[in-house]
Amino acid sequence: MMKKLLYIFFMTCLGFGCEDQFLEERAVTVLNGNYYKTAEGLRSLVNGSYQVFRFKPDYLPGLNLFGVANDCEVFLHNNNDRIALGTYTSGAWGGASSSWTTMRGMVEQILGEESGGVTEGMYPVINRCNTFLDNYEMGSDELREQVKDALGEILFIRAYSYYLLTNVLGDVPLILTSPKEYTTVFDFPKAPLEEIYQVMITDLRTAVEVLPEEATQLGRVSKPAAAHLLAKLYLHRAQAADWANAEEHLAMLYKGKVATDLDSAIYYSSMVIDQKSGETAFGGLAPNFADLWQVAPNDPNNLSQNYARDLVSEVILSSQYEGSGNFNGRYGGSTLIHFYNQDYTVLNCGLDRANMTYPRPYRAAGPNDWAYDMFTDKANDSRFAKTYLTEYASNNGSFARNSDVKWDKKSAYYYNNYLKDRYTERYEGADVVAGESKIEFEKRCLVFIENSKDEPLDSLWVASQPYLLLARWVAGSPDGEGYYDYDGDGNIIGLKPGVTVDPDNPVVADVSNREVRYRIIPESGPSIGRYGCDAESSSSLAYLSPAKWIDRNRGQAVNDRGQGAIDIPVIRLAETYLIRAEALGRRDGPAAAISDLNVIRQRAAYHVGENRSDIIAAMEPGVLTGRYSIPADEQEAPYTVNQDSYDEIMITGEEWGTGTKAQRENYPPTASTEMERFIHFIYNEKAREFIFEQMITEDLHNAGILYDRVYYRDYFGAPIASQGTSTHPFPVDVVDQGGVVGAIGTGRGQLQKFHTFKPWPISFLNLLTDSNGAPLDQQALDAYQNPGY
Repeated sequence: MMKKLLYIFFMTCLGFGCEDQFLEERAVTVLNGNYYKTAEGLRSLVNGSYQVFRFKPDYLPGLNLFGVANDCEVFLHNNNDRIALGTYTSGAWGGASSSWTTMRGMVEQILGEESGGVTEGMYPVINRCNTFLDNYEMGSDELREQVKDALGEILFIRAYSYYLLTNVLGDVPLILTSPKEYTTVFDFPKAPLEEIYQVMITDLRTAVEVLPEEATQLGRVSKPAAAHLLAKLYLHRAQAADWANAEEHLAMLYKGKVATDLDSAIYYSSMVIDQKSGETAFGGLAPNFADLWQVAPNDPNNLSQNYARDLVSEVILSSQYEGSGNFNGRYGGSTLIHFYNQDYTVLNCGLDRANMTYPRPYRAAGPNDWAYDMFTDKANDSRFAKTYLTEYASNNGSFARNSDVKWDKKSAYYYNNYLKDRYTERYEGADVVAGESKIEFEKRCLVFIENSKDEPLDSLWVASQPYLLLARWVAGSPDGEGYYDYDGDGNIIGLKPGVTVDPDNPVVADVSNREVRYRIIPESGPSIGRYGCDAESSSSLAYLSPAKWIDRNRGQAVNDRGQGAIDIPVIRLAETYLIRAEALGRRDGPAAAISDLNVIRQRAAYHVGENRSDIIAAMEPGVLTGRYSIPADEQEAPYTVNQDSYDEIMITGEEWGTGTKAQRENYPPTASTEMERFIHFIYNEKAREFIFEQMITEDLHNAGILYDRVYYRDYFGAPIASQGTSTHPFPVDVVDQGGVVGAIGTGRGQLQKFHTFKPWPISFLNLLTDSNGAPLDQQALDAYQNPGY
């Protein structure tokens, strides 16, 4: 494939026709230069170029480049390439790797390849855009008038393509005209980001002027989409404006210095907000965060429908997919819906993957500890419960009866004597018996609780729930001597004198005589030992999956391994508010951002009439200890919200101060000023809102804080010198686990600052020539490659 890589700059563009669905591919009998000088040909270039919005969610290149390797989304420790990528080893991150699934292969794909009879990547799309623009400029007045509406679309698409490329590689070749003839001279010098940003901004300013305020079709680019991306580019240029002479990884982000950039970011983001804010009572945002992630029922007979989630007005632009798979491109749909999913099958807890109820167990990437802890009030910020799948119900009767989650005599005794009355719907009210399965068909079978080390749950209480409960931190028995006294025959006769396990509040406040363990499986559970993204290879499989991408009509609604049918948001109005908030805060001081931030928080709150899960209202340690405040009547079944929780999560400015609220934000020690903490807060909030939506890596990169945040928050990737922060140290499990490389209190990776950019593939560099067609010498190759590689 690589030998064709450079030909992408000269490839004949593919033709796509537009019928009922504008991404429907239609064969064109004769494709030559003259065809692309007609209105039909120009529109086919536009329609074919929309494939660029599928690059991120389609398959591994987009997923690995944009959806992982940041401070909260990490590669799983269960595959050699993923382990190497997640620990930033030179083999996986270098440009000469022989494995397609390392960074070398991912970068090849974003540059562009011909594979499977299809061109993919950014430069083939850019080539289509350039062909359109060249022919548009040379066309008659009549032709230009016929396709004037398409001009804004093609300019947006070219800018977006360069945006993705620069987010990965920094300086890249800037190609603004279509090839006129085949050549063997592959002289493609890199243009500086400053020049590329000038072109992107110019393109988008024109796009804003000519695009309609409302998209003409679902998934079409509109004026708000162009204004949003334009505001983001102005913000990025302002972020790096003082880094021309900074240390290398920051200087490489320099995009020019224009005094009015923050004003422009505010102007264009306000253009979007002013148009959209009146659409709902929450400033144009969907009233309920869960509205964005509604799960459509499994329906094999109606696969071409637009789902309710696809039509939420907060979504300004989305990549388009549909259930039949006929118009979804090479991969047949989105792989993003699988990428972050845990493998619940290894838990053998009554869940059948062939049933379409839950996501495919894909186990490629997932959230680390900070991805949970960044929700600083899980009881009142509804986004935590609406982002993660915290509980599952058994969907297969045979699997339930034969599960590995069984009662033993210790858990059965505690359940029968202390918990049974709380679970009247389980086991028809009967006592449970050691050796029997805990799992009942269509009843809760798996629950996750992400608690902190200073709020561990009692291990006996955890093990005695009538399902598999996985709690991050558990406290063992007092002095490690067990909980029970036994008679001469080994029968339990009761708890030891002085031992109490409060069924109403199992949080252990005094752990001075207890072992506090990290991510262990209860004794009565499956035999994988530990769980979590960064356990050893055999157990780095079970963790919290996203609730955002549940798609019960994947694989034509019958194949659980099939690709996604739901549309994937590219731009949401919530991000527009965060762009304006950051720009206002940088220009006028952090207090100026509070109003926009609270638009996000007002929607994030639980609203009157909603129901919290009992996992949040009655089992969450932060609620049980009073650290999270919810009214007493809302802690009783059915856990209905009677008072909006916004007051509990409203932004006041204390969040970027030095007090308790700021400490919960886990700022790196390098964020020593109020402004630096404010900037980190913006990206904490962005992660709370947008985790699993493939923008965190590139946004932290452009803000110049990606390295610091991975260094202090991802102990899988951070070097051994890092121990986390003072408020959120890396976890330590007190028990030697015999080779498990998990919770050792220090980083386990090889992260360096140059990893904030990706490498140029060596195979690509070796095909470059100088202006005379001669291969580049070693000095020129080294100069082209990004530093550190």
